[in-house]
Amino acid sequence: MKRVKRYSDEFKKTVVNDVLSGNICPEHAKHKYGISGSCTIATWVKKFEDSVPKRLFMNEQKEKTVEELKLEIEQLKHQLEYEKLKSEAFDTMIDIAEQEFKIPIRKKSGAKQSKK
Repeated sequence: MKRVKRYSDEFKKTVVNDVLSGNICPEHAKHKYGISGSCTIATWVKKFEDSVPKRLFMNEQKEKTVEELKLEIEQLKHQLEYEKLKSEAFDTMIDIAEQEFKIPIRKKSGAKQSKK
């Protein structure tokens, strides 16, 4: 018969704090702390999420100000615009190559992959 491990609330809160702060993912926490059970940590998070301090998605060192986030958004918008132009240039190159060499380059939708 399998023996059930019992964990203290303090231990559970430590694990939940690590997971919620982004220091470790639940799967790694399971291995790090030797926790068995696939849903154990998820259950603990539901139970203790209101009682531990949370820093969702970012550690204290990685927290960003509103101005930094706005600057990052602007940079991402410029990168997106550049990638759209690049994609359009590639499409144009393929169109020209298909016309010049009279061969289909683009894969037809729904086409089956060749077996090797």
